[in-house]
Amino acid sequence: MSLTKPPEGLSYSATPNTPRQDWNHSDRIKRESRHIYNKLHSISHDSAFIRRIHALFPTLLLTVNLRCGAWYTDPTITSAVSYFKSTDGHTHQWSFSLKRSNLHLVPLIVGAGGAVVVDSTRRGKSMPDALSKTIPVWCAVLNRASSRKYGCPEADREGFALKTPRWMIPPTEHDQIDAKMEGFVKSLLDSDLQVPKLEKPLKPVFITPQTNLDSIEADSVRSSQGSFTPVVLVSASRFVSDSAGLGDNDFTNAHRPKANFIYVQGAGDDHENWARGLTPDMFWKHHNELLACDKEQIEALVDSIVAKEALSGGGKNGHWFTPLAASHSADGLAEVGDARSASASGADTEVGSSGVLIGSRAADHVFSIPEKEQYDLIIHFTSISPPSPAASTDLTESLSSLNLSSDCKPSSKVLTLHMSPNKKGLSAIRTVFPSAIERAHKTLTTAGSKILICCQEGKDLSGSLVVAVLASCFTDQRQLIVDEPSLANHKAQISKDATTRRLQWLVSANPRAAPSRAFLLRINELLISPRHRPSNYT
Repeated sequence: MSLTKPPEGLSYSATPNTPRQDWNHSDRIKRESRHIYNKLHSISHDSAFIRRIHALFPTLLLTVNLRCGAWYTDPTITSAVSYFKSTDGHTHQWSFSLKRSNLHLVPLIVGAGGAVVVDSTRRGKSMPDALSKTIPVWCAVLNRASSRKYGCPEADREGFALKTPRWMIPPTEHDQIDAKMEGFVKSLLDSDLQVPKLEKPLKPVFITPQTNLDSIEADSVRSSQGSFTPVVLVSASRFVSDSAGLGDNDFTNAHRPKANFIYVQGAGDDHENWARGLTPDMFWKHHNELLACDKEQIEALVDSIVAKEALSGGGKNGHWFTPLAASHSADGLAEVGDARSASASGADTEVGSSGVLIGSRAADHVFSIPEKEQYDLIIHFTSISPPSPAASTDLTESLSSLNLSSDCKPSSKVLTLHMSPNKKGLSAIRTVFPSAIERAHKTLTTAGSKILICCQEGKDLSGSLVVAVLASCFTDQRQLIVDEPSLANHKAQISKDATTRRLQWLVSANPRAAPSRAFLLRINELLISPRHRPSNYT
């Protein structure tokens, strides 16, 4: 039996062999599988399965694993998002990511008595590596780290050990992963991340559309008796083996009694290649209209929706997927929920008690009086070029493209940095960041001061500057360095370990804010390497 197929005893609704399979690999089928019409209908088809799972576990925290999982879950029943990567579960690349620790989920999972995590994958596998390996490793590491630090849960409790789907992961690979667990636990305990205390172990439960759901109910009942906290890992899409299951399917919705489409496993994956700017939020907002549209008109309809949402501000401030159920749930869910209006929703997140907050603002955002009153300094990254004075020299124009806009005087509370999250922006870090760090430190030395660092996505630019400020201005004990001699001595001794730990502070507060590796490398170059460090950065 292939290890990627469901286990014995589970129903499997594969398309039977027919003569039409002779052309399943033709250019027509490949082209159709990439068409947005088939993608959206396949997503809608699979979302019905997710609703069924939610009905089976209505009290558990419904969580989408970004980005693919967001397409399959109705925002109105979704409470949280996670950031588990399949790459952390790839064979011989298994890891527990300190950058993507997802520790923000733990109190929410414990408070709800468990979680349902939704993701999907393309054909060839019945479950993505994020669900079959990355999250099981995460659960086992947290169980062991909590037991080591707090004495609970007990090591002999059910669910404590590493658990992977036997019908997918061979015993040899399971044992190889298990052999690395001690190193993963040690890395977490040695980090600056706060190890959560678990009274009951986190136990993965694996579900695909081929799973007999009646067999899952026993696990749910035992959980309610206090045995473990279930983390139900749901792969949304029906298993298709090497395109053999592709074909016309009958799909029923309220608008069209029968709509034929080519079923695409993991249709939500790689949305950049097919979505035409459509986001999960837009899809769910307009899904009735989209699913009722004929295939010939759907691309024009999608383009129209995307254009209208852009004009109304629907795509600003990182508004890609919004778990709307968060506002009706326990305290803390709003942090991973509504990002439409960062200031109004409380999405600006303070890193510990540092006084440094990170948030997202559109490039053309105009800060209101309440926002300016809330913060002592706002550092705002924008990709919009500053207006150039008519009589400015070439040198002035060159400096203004990298530095402050003309209206950002030192006395102003808003410091605007004209940078884009691209290669040009990376090259400007060495020029722009030192003065921004200095301004941030000067502001923070006043007791009780708070600063906001924001960019459009609340990630690469703002995240990297937050890491730089924390590494430059704070001790390992998270104390602000006030006097200049101590500050200069501290800057001279900054190490890669220090910047890594500051990144851990950041992702503990806001897991969305982790900057990409390219930006982190530039921060290390700026703060650590004498070759890249500006001469005035002392």
